[in-house]
Amino acid sequence: MAARVGQLALVTVDTVMTGRFAAEDLAAYALAQAVFMTLMLLGMGLVTGTVVLVAQADGAGRPRECGTIWRTALVDALFLGAGMALLLLPGPWILRALGQEPALAEAGGRTLRMLALGLPGLLAFQVTSFFLEGIRRPYLAVFVMLAGNLANLALNAVLIEGRLGLPAMGAAGAALATSLVRTAMAVALALLALRLPAARAYGLLGPPVSVPRLRRRLFALGVPVAASQGLESTAFNLLIVMAGWLGATALASFQILLNLTALVYMLTIGVSTATAVRVGAAVGRRALGEATAAAGTGLVAGLFATGLLALLLVLARGPVLGAYSADPAVLALASPVVLLLPPALLFDCAQGVLGGALRGGSDVRLPALLYLLAFWGVQLPAAWAFAFPGGLGVAGLVLGILAGCAVATLLLGGRLRLLLRSGRLAPA
Repeated sequence: MAARVGQLALVTVDTVMTGRFAAEDLAAYALAQAVFMTLMLLGMGLVTGTVVLVAQADGAGRPRECGTIWRTALVDALFLGAGMALLLLPGPWILRALGQEPALAEAGGRTLRMLALGLPGLLAFQVTSFFLEGIRRPYLAVFVMLAGNLANLALNAVLIEGRLGLPAMGAAGAALATSLVRTAMAVALALLALRLPAARAYGLLGPPVSVPRLRRRLFALGVPVAASQGLESTAFNLLIVMAGWLGATALASFQILLNLTALVYMLTIGVSTATAVRVGAAVGRRALGEATAAAGTGLVAGLFATGLLALLLVLARGPVLGAYSADPAVLALASPVVLLLPPALLFDCAQGVLGGALRGGSDVRLPALLYLLAFWGVQLPAAWAFAFPGGLGVAGLVLGILAGCAVATLLLGGRLRLLLRSGRLAPA
């Protein structure tokens, strides 16, 4: 949970410091993140098989296989990140094609290019973090993430506002700072993993080997997860595009609300990953009773943590929103809509943890179709209908999120219950 919160803390600090700099820059940053996050989550989904296979190999008593999985996935992550970064270079054109105003598209496109620089490092860091979580040593990623957030804070102060003789870069400066930090974190975490006392036992220090079958297993697990996360993230990020149609003020307000939603969801991703590890290890031992207990415990833990944060968000919504922006129009639009977030956050947590439990049991194909139904068949049409024909604007977009997450929870919960009762969860 701490590691996932740390990932989004980078984005949160960027959002806060950019919003305090200028509302126009916050709008540009929001558009850039809408496109970047889609590819980022696709990439993270493609390497998610790392944590599942490592957990299953460790649970089955094959530690040296874990290192082979890590080295293979690390190479894949670097090539994948570089390829995706190239796709983001025509940033202004991408945003103009999405119907954004030319000036906003140009500023957002510059920011998107800066974010693209950090994609290889981000995915490499994630692979090493997945490996460490799979062998139940997640604390190293937390330490590196903490140091990275402190470095990002300092670099933002220099690059956003233009200090130490450098020009003020605004949103593009925030993106550049985060990309530099993500690259440094990937290198630092890999070096720390190699210095683990158990590094040789886990096969981390062995020579690179060609393992086509392993790559196929990683691919078979990663593609459906990437599809699920891609469908979900694209559905959410298209809401940002819709918010842009409502104007710069609405876009800035919705970016704040979506960032708060994503910040809370990082806790869910942490619990979801932990649930996948526990379920995966139990499935590796073919102990389905333990898998059932792990799934239930993960769901309760996630909902409890999310409920506390949702309550805190409602009670402290004034100071929280004020930290993001000093623009009265932005705050006036965002403040009442915060009250709609708690139920959406709880359903979002439930569907995330249920998805993690299914991944731990290697069930990834059908859930991808269920995500398609929930987020594209329900969330997007509902959000558009509430926001535009319904005249609810930003509030309508949040109601669309609530509808999509509720449907995803029901569908994934039913799927997991069926598999656990029939004993059909099995190693990959």
